[in-house]
Amino acid sequence: MSAPVSSEASLEQKLQQLEDQLKAGTPDIDQFRQAYVALRELSRRLQSLLQWAGEDRRGKEDEKKFQGLYRQVAGWNASELMETLKRTGFALKKDSGLKDVFDRQGYRILELVRAGKRDEAFHAILRIFVSAKREFPTQLVEAFKPVYSDELFKVFLFSFLSGILGQEEIE
Repeated sequence: MSAPVSSEASLEQKLQQLEDQLKAGTPDIDQFRQAYVALRELSRRLQSLLQWAGEDRRGKEDEKKFQGLYRQVAGWNASELMETLKRTGFALKKDSGLKDVFDRQGYRILELVRAGKRDEAFHAILRIFVSAKREFPTQLVEAFKPVYSDELFKVFLFSFLSGILGQEEIE
């Protein structure tokens, strides 16, 4: 097994190390996960910087170009979050205690989300996790952030709920 990837290494260096592991026939899943986390963090940071650049009035001539690139990166990040929320829902379905409560309260939560009542939906879902003494998923916290439009919020929550309320995932 090779040495762990240092946090100072660039993403390109991390990817080269992963490629070298594959060539040697010794891939390390933890290092692949670390690279994925670094890539996601880089993408979120890029989105934030693009938003700032698009709003900066000093570079007005490039404002539309920055906003276009921002929408591309934000769309990719939203797509990733949507898929992560769906997988989180499927994973939580295995916890019979949580699954039973979501089965009983699911339609009420779906209606709260459909109506755009973020705070009430958050409270209902948080109450389920607190009463079950389970940790509230960080991906779900991300979905409730006010930076996302009401439409994206609904898509995020419907993705999560489809995972926990829907049929078993087929791999």
